[in-house]
Amino acid sequence: MVNYSLFGTYYLGDKISHNGVFYTCLLENGYKFNDIRIPLVNGWKEIETPSWQPVEYPLWSVVEYSGEFYTLTTLDSFDSNLDPIVSDNWGAVADYDPAYNTYELSDHEYVVYKGRVFSPETDVNADIPQAGQHFVLHDPRNSNLKRHMVRLAVYELTKLIAPNNVSVVRIRDYEDSMKWLNDTVRLRLSPQILRKLDEIKKPVTDWQLATLQTDYNPHRNPWFI
Repeated sequence: MVNYSLFGTYYLGDKISHNGVFYTCLLENGYKFNDIRIPLVNGWKEIETPSWQPVEYPLWSVVEYSGEFYTLTTLDSFDSNLDPIVSDNWGAVADYDPAYNTYELSDHEYVVYKGRVFSPETDVNADIPQAGQHFVLHDPRNSNLKRHMVRLAVYELTKLIAPNNVSVVRIRDYEDSMKWLNDTVRLRLSPQILRKLDEIKKPVTDWQLATLQTDYNPHRNPWFI
């Protein structure tokens, strides 16, 4: 039994485990289908749509009349004897449009899809990739620090997948990176990370030390080597 992954592709009858619960795939989905479906996570919930009757309705009620769906948008001068076509208090529910990317996450945002009415349970709008927010043209992270973080991440991932079959190379890289981090913390080496300059562009050293020492006798300096 495999664990569910957003990077997986699932076909009818496939079985997966997610958060300790087992599921069977009822409809093909996954990134290859451009249709990722996370178990028990629904973007929309179906709304009951009774036929319109000449009775009082609460605000944002949804009814069906003459094969169309309407929602009560205002109670000002509401006359329950006027049907949704005649009354100005009712508004037609629009069809779902996959190109529309500004659906509101509210209890009265309705759409019609395949003859049924739905309301969003989660944010159903796709993110629009923006430079500087979702991605950058050039990776601004320090290459040296990034290299060691990747080593540690790969080792941890390999250990989770096959704890009894971790490559010697991965173990050696992990140990080297941990030693590098330990030496960096103890200021035994410079991580060579560029520091931000102040407002007057004053240069700074690789690292700085803030201390409450009043005696700078080099033989009593705890950082003296």
